[in-house]
Amino acid sequence: MSGRTLLYRGSLKSCNYQCSYCPFSKHAMSKKELIKDSVQWRNFVQRLKVQAEPLGVRALMITPYGEALIHPWYWEGLATMSAEKTIDAVGAQTNLSFSIEEMRKLYHSLGGILKKLHLWATFHPEMISVEAFAKKVRVLWENGIVLCVGAVGVPEQIALLRQLRAALPEEIYLWINRMDGLKRAYTEEETEAFLELDAYFLRELSPPVAKAKGCQKRLFVEGNGRLHTCNISQNIKMLWEDIQTEWPESVCGRKLCSCYLAYGGRDDLLNQALFGPYPLFRVPRRAKAVFLDIVGTMTEKEGREAKVSESIKAGLIGLFREKIPMFFATTLPYEEAIRSCKEIYPMFQGGIFAGGAHLVWKDEDNVWEYIYELKNEEFLGLEKEQKSYHYRILRYKRKGQLYKVTLLRSRQKPWKIEEAEELIERCLPKQCKIRYIIEGACLQIVNQRADKASGVRMLCKKMKILPEQTIAVGDSKEDLEMMALCRGAKD
Repeated sequence: MSGRTLLYRGSLKSCNYQCSYCPFSKHAMSKKELIKDSVQWRNFVQRLKVQAEPLGVRALMITPYGEALIHPWYWEGLATMSAEKTIDAVGAQTNLSFSIEEMRKLYHSLGGILKKLHLWATFHPEMISVEAFAKKVRVLWENGIVLCVGAVGVPEQIALLRQLRAALPEEIYLWINRMDGLKRAYTEEETEAFLELDAYFLRELSPPVAKAKGCQKRLFVEGNGRLHTCNISQNIKMLWEDIQTEWPESVCGRKLCSCYLAYGGRDDLLNQALFGPYPLFRVPRRAKAVFLDIVGTMTEKEGREAKVSESIKAGLIGLFREKIPMFFATTLPYEEAIRSCKEIYPMFQGGIFAGGAHLVWKDEDNVWEYIYELKNEEFLGLEKEQKSYHYRILRYKRKGQLYKVTLLRSRQKPWKIEEAEELIERCLPKQCKIRYIIEGACLQIVNQRADKASGVRMLCKKMKILPEQTIAVGDSKEDLEMMALCRGAKD
């Protein structure tokens, strides 16, 4: 299971590059200032060694103003923390201008674990050629270091970025950040060009509405100990030194999560499905297939009120462009699911509907369906108890086969487990092999063998892949077995 992530930014505000647009290239830090930064970082690391486990911190990322990895103390801290058993990943944003050989020697000498190292590498075309940058990336990648590569989406540099994409290993993700200084919207042609380079570029153009409650698994720490929920949020009224065992409550104050460090660190299940348990490192998971719950995961509401947000849609478009098969995994019957998700439905290859009672798989030529059937006559006894238990009966059929029975109440009278079991005991024959699902005022009855995990197994068999090669995303008890079978969104 994933843990919490700490982002760290010290007092370092200088860079060895001189990019024309960057303020940190114009500030040369004094020896005294550099000593201050090294002391702050070392103090932070020493305290984190003690506090990481009780606080549930399992990942550390350096997000400096300038270039941190040309300074040995940052490598010392990364190596120290990577050696901790409870830490899964360490890394930094970097321009890759450090000496790879010197880094390896220092990192190894301090017991650093290389497979835990994650680098977010940014290409700066004013300072380095495509060939030289891509060569460094390839050396790091061949040495087993996890990394992603990216650049700012400057329209005039599209051709150069295409060269970069061609020069990088195919497995390396090339991300494109929105250009803040563009002062106009991207044209359709520019957007499509950047999408060809970065399938997830639309996420940069569709920032989600900020929600502090969705950010409880990350914290941004400054060198002087000041805390924020993320790099663009308000101050939290306590210091890093004040935290003992209780994680501070998230504080925001923003309208939108307007950059990747903001929206990439949210607790969104889809976010973690796209980029793994520590999505801030920006390394796509690229599963063989993805199974997605609808209500609570892709939409907050049901029925006609349901709507997939633009930010979630942008992530789905990324999966679609990467040709990763997507499937619904929902308790909704097929028709209701399609109605709720009509905008995104064309990107999906089918799904697990009615809690696993109805399976659909589409390829280019065929549509395959499977029904876990119920016997209609076994449910006739439910009709006599409608008034006593205040429900109406909905029967769902596909091609004449009954696959789900729902006992629907008013929203003001949700079902209790005791009531459901009493009713089933009273009205259904003992030989009736069923299971039930309670979702508020809906008591849903399906075949005993029907569940989302079984649906995943069957669809994976059709696709000739293994469940552990897939990712499942959901937010309810109905999803737990499915997520355990697959690589659940938080694994």
